[in-house]
Amino acid sequence: MNYFMFFLGVILLLVTAADLINTSLSVRGAGFITKRLSKSIWSILLVINKKMGRRKILQIGGAVILVSILINWLLLIWISASLMFISDPGSLMNVETNSSTTVINKIFYTGYTLSTLGLGDMESTGDFWDVLTAILSFTGLILISIAITYLIPVVSAEITKRKISVYINTLGGSAEEILLNYWNGKDFKELEQPFISLIDSIILHAQNHKAYSVLHFFHSSDRKEAFVLNLTNLDEALTVLFHNIPAEQRPPFNVLIRLRKAISSYLVTLPATFIKPGKETPPVMVYTTLENKGIRILSGETVNLEYEKLKTRRQLLLSLIKDDGWEWTDLKTGSYNHEINMSETF
Repeated sequence: MNYFMFFLGVILLLVTAADLINTSLSVRGAGFITKRLSKSIWSILLVINKKMGRRKILQIGGAVILVSILINWLLLIWISASLMFISDPGSLMNVETNSSTTVINKIFYTGYTLSTLGLGDMESTGDFWDVLTAILSFTGLILISIAITYLIPVVSAEITKRKISVYINTLGGSAEEILLNYWNGKDFKELEQPFISLIDSIILHAQNHKAYSVLHFFHSSDRKEAFVLNLTNLDEALTVLFHNIPAEQRPPFNVLIRLRKAISSYLVTLPATFIKPGKETPPVMVYTTLENKGIRILSGETVNLEYEKLKTRRQLLLSLIKDDGWEWTDLKTGSYNHEINMSETF
């Protein structure tokens, strides 16, 4: 027996199992292999699409990555099992000819066993290989079960994410529009109820994103449905309310701070998808339209210092937008439209 090849197969199997468990059965996000595979595929898709978020092909990115993860687990387990059987020339025999098997025969045998279809026209020789065959068969069954249990909650979490995104867009197609839509001539108190509705939803998505980091790669080419754009608009609206609007005109402070913390609970999960604050700081909103509506805007050194404290946060939001194929100028997603464009529906 070639012990080096056998233990190489064992190590590869253990590494794959650890990655599979960390990705699908824990709440810590993706495993080491899955995390890097997902990011690599997404980076290639972004390059192909010239980092243009409106390109519809990016919409299949999440599905492509999800399928690639499942195929990667299967291939790694198949390779590791094949290495173990190949390490011993006498591990298998052909039951029809009672002859030894080739390397290709062993690869076929392990794949056939993993698929839980049976053993084919070959069988293992000796108790050790019999037990290994049984373990391999169970591994295939477990892999199929985990694949199904992993797919369903990911799809459900993606639906939740899109629901949040569309809800934010109904408030306004930009940070400025959110504020204008809820200015009643004297304050922004009417934002209280929509903000309260968003708190639990965003916290839920943050936990989903932490458990299933592949969610980050599910993309919408429609700016009105793009989660990263709508969430950034919401966060920018909060920034203006916190620092540019007089306290007596804001929604209750406890509502604002709870929503801010909810968004932060999502932002802190981004490093798991290799998104970190960049060096570029996005521009501050121009307040001319708000002032023309009679809204009093606070400014000065104190406000500038507060924005400086938010520098890292806003740099992270910019990195998030760029990693989804958009630019900061795409934040004006457009108002909610009651008209239905049938050409987009079909």
